[in-house]
Amino acid sequence: MAEVTAVKTPPYNFSDPQLWFSTCEQTFALGVPKAITDTCTKFNYIVSNLPPEAAAIVRDLIITPDETDPYGAIKAQLIQRTSESSQQEIRKLLTGEELGDRKPSELLRTMNRRASSHNVPKELMLELFFFSSYRPQCKLSWHPSCQ
Repeated sequence: MAEVTAVKTPPYNFSDPQLWFSTCEQTFALGVPKAITDTCTKFNYIVSNLPPEAAAIVRDLIITPDETDPYGAIKAQLIQRTSESSQQEIRKLLTGEELGDRKPSELLRTMNRRASSHNVPKELMLELFFFSSYRPQCKLSWHPSCQ
């Protein structure tokens, strides 16, 4: 009798699909009684756990899976189609994210992730981080009586 391996994949993460796939791959490695390595099995797990919005994005690959590596194909296309474009990442980095209710270290990690593939100098990152972290305090107020 063939061994059956069952794993529970995490919910799809639209904000970071690459991280989601990495998490799924770690989950596949923990399969009991043995790790899931077959590309068709991985593909089936991924497809069965995609929310409808994400499934619609890769509808073509679900209906007609790649014959040689269905998991690799859906992974590459889902990351490409749902990730922010390079231009969007740079725009968000330059226009600044607000600290909001996050810790400064969380904001810096998010900004570093956005900048990682764009060779942003460390000095510029720190300047952007400072501006994003303290923007509300740095705004000058203008009052008509101060003319």
